[in-house]
Amino acid sequence: MSNKKNIVITGASSGIGSALALRLAEPDTHLILLARRTDKLEEVAAKCIAKQSTVSTHSIDVTDYSKLHSLLEKIDDEYPVDLIICNAGVTNIIGKPWKIEEWQDVCKLIDTNLYGVLASVQPLVPRMQQRKRGNIAIISSLAAFYGMPVTPAYCASKSGVKAYGESLRGGLKPFGVKLSMVYPGFVKSDVSDQFSAQKPFMVSAEKAADIIVRGIQKNKASISFPFPLNFGIWFLSILPASASDWIMSKLYSGGNN
Repeated sequence: MSNKKNIVITGASSGIGSALALRLAEPDTHLILLARRTDKLEEVAAKCIAKQSTVSTHSIDVTDYSKLHSLLEKIDDEYPVDLIICNAGVTNIIGKPWKIEEWQDVCKLIDTNLYGVLASVQPLVPRMQQRKRGNIAIISSLAAFYGMPVTPAYCASKSGVKAYGESLRGGLKPFGVKLSMVYPGFVKSDVSDQFSAQKPFMVSAEKAADIIVRGIQKNKASISFPFPLNFGIWFLSILPASASDWIMSKLYSGGNN
């Protein structure tokens, strides 16, 4: 039996996902990389193999829930999952003038960012409970703590996975299964490139991956970065709404920046 650590990463073809794959690629690691874009996924896999990690790739959309469940169960049968990082995500950005997001765009985003996370975790939890070991990391966002006018549905989806992960953590602890919630600020990626407003304290995907991996290895319940943006967003969440709304309007007033 292989002693390799089996790690699943969703949304692994670019941004934080690909940076995490490269950060975790080691001779004693088997990476199972999931994403929609086969060509990009194979590029990431080749780089990981060059670092002497073994790699499996699967082209899949996390909104194909039945297919995803079957795939994850099949993966776990062959490679009992030690860690899953739920990273797949999309965003909607409201331009100017401000208007409510189109319903089909909202549904697509919620399907990916919220239901896609739940669908990625659900089939593995009973198996990890039975083994009495395993790690889950869920990529949320600092946007989960205070909503931005330019991307309401995205903020809602990230708040949803925040609550979900926090709820799971207490339930899983007695079974020896660990869960880390990850709250990045602005990270250089295809998603952040869509965001035309201010992006304070933006970090590279490689820097983000390093912070996330070190946090998971330390079994941190909450991994938030970068400072001082994480402190600023937390402060917004406890200020009177009138003050927080005024600050947010100066930063992201109707997507007019």
